[in-house]
Amino acid sequence: METKKEMIAYDLIIVGSGNGACGFLSHYLLTKASIAPDEKILVIEEGQDFFNASDITHQNNWTQSYGEENIFKLHNTLTPSGIPIISGRACTMGGGGSINYTMIHESSQWLSQHIGHSISYWDQLKNDLNQKFFRPNPLINLSPVTQHILDLAIKFGFKLSNDNIENIPNYHEGNNLLLHPFPTQFNRFGQRTNSGVSLVDWSDSRITLKTQYRVECLQWEKQSGKVARCVSVETTNLDSGQPVSFTLASTGKLLLCAGAATPRLLIPHQELLSNNAIGKQVSDHIVLPLGIYLIDPKIPVTGRDVYVPLFATTLWQPEVSQPGKETVFCFDFFSGNFEKLWYLLSHLYLAFLLPNWFKKIIIRVPWLFYLIKNSIRILIGVINFLINILWGMSKLFEGNFFSHEQYNLITAIVKFNPESEGYYDLEKQKILLNFFSSDSSRDFNQDLSVAEKVIVDQMKLLNNLGKQPHWLVKLIIRLLTKIPYNEQQVGNYIKKYSQKFLLSEQHLSGGCLFGKAIDQGIKNPSQTGKVFGTSNVYVADLSAVPLPRISPQMTAYLIGFHVAQKFSNN
Repeated sequence: METKKEMIAYDLIIVGSGNGACGFLSHYLLTKASIAPDEKILVIEEGQDFFNASDITHQNNWTQSYGEENIFKLHNTLTPSGIPIISGRACTMGGGGSINYTMIHESSQWLSQHIGHSISYWDQLKNDLNQKFFRPNPLINLSPVTQHILDLAIKFGFKLSNDNIENIPNYHEGNNLLLHPFPTQFNRFGQRTNSGVSLVDWSDSRITLKTQYRVECLQWEKQSGKVARCVSVETTNLDSGQPVSFTLASTGKLLLCAGAATPRLLIPHQELLSNNAIGKQVSDHIVLPLGIYLIDPKIPVTGRDVYVPLFATTLWQPEVSQPGKETVFCFDFFSGNFEKLWYLLSHLYLAFLLPNWFKKIIIRVPWLFYLIKNSIRILIGVINFLINILWGMSKLFEGNFFSHEQYNLITAIVKFNPESEGYYDLEKQKILLNFFSSDSSRDFNQDLSVAEKVIVDQMKLLNNLGKQPHWLVKLIIRLLTKIPYNEQQVGNYIKKYSQKFLLSEQHLSGGCLFGKAIDQGIKNPSQTGKVFGTSNVYVADLSAVPLPRISPQMTAYLIGFHVAQKFSNN
């Protein structure tokens, strides 16, 4: 099919409309309104527009989006030894911030170390960004479930962190066993009333939004002795299959906020750009699902408890003579009735129920991913139905009326940075992540050893979240997943997980790092985020930093906001 060429030349083309793009536009549009009122800005998004997808990402509960192949898409991600990893990306306006919400900032010390600028600069930038979010005091009107977890965690040695800016918490360096309440974005019905996409006025006349367009490649021109300039962005309209080319004005800029697609679009041009740092130091959080419990019937569960607005963080530090590096572990909590959680469960159990050879196929075939996830959800529903039938029959035998059990569940995950980073392998069209990698020079696997220790240390807390399932249900869970319910089972779970059940948090970071592949803007702020070897291409998303230790979403917003400030001030 012949390529259609748009006649408009754009002053700014933004690829992606996720967290980084929303953070960028929230500042850029306001500051440039009087300076360049006629500026032409094109935003290209592969997924659906938020206004058509919001019934899933907001009104119908965010967990459903994990079962929708058109919103959540898998990467072809493996370990270097070939074990498949369930790793993907949100594909809709607002990115992951439109689907779930994990509101905590990385420490300003970490940001200063990896991006540059002073700690006070990052404190002030967080303050400015936080003003844009709906951010009620997270400690006022706690739900009974949140209060239950908070009280339990304090009983088992955790303490509330008081490090926050405008009610949004920061990770506090060097502290173990911290609790971080964050402002929930769910109303009492479990609906998302605010998200990252809410930061931007999408009706602004300067913005042209193209959704369901996939960027295929970038076109360049390079004159002798000069750096390369991107002249156009080649896309495919996914609705019609029509190739469409969008042109940059002679002074136009390209801003990449496409997450994992950002390094992918640049890697083929490494030689042209003389930039071999692109595609390196890539990572994502290892996610370990933990036990499912029946919450005390006396504790009412509300719609906003699906994602409990409370993080619990622990810190592992090696002893003086011990190998390994400091690692932060973050516990997330989820609660609700079975129907509320089964979309989330179907996504988690996709990593557990299928053999590795089959998962290698699934991560490359989108429609099969969608089919399998729905099949698993149906299977879980059938199991739930049978449990209710057996429960009702037991009630009849006891001389009571037939009824099914009205139970609510509570569960947790723990996530952490792998010790070693990975990279993009564009030639083989895959991403390699070093999950649980062994170092042949030493008899120590940090990911294995540390994960086991941290879960064992918190097993008492986990087992007090609620009542353990009926022994038969627990037997099935253990048979399929090896998820532990006591300290003795943890080691075997971690070992099996590392071999068969790998799951990531779905927030790839790295590939275009500040100071290596892109400019930090220390000497010239107007160059902040510019890809080395180009004159007009910039990056403003998670690919610009190593993997944050907690909540990559807030770091992505902050990077976009940071680059926008430097753009606008110069």
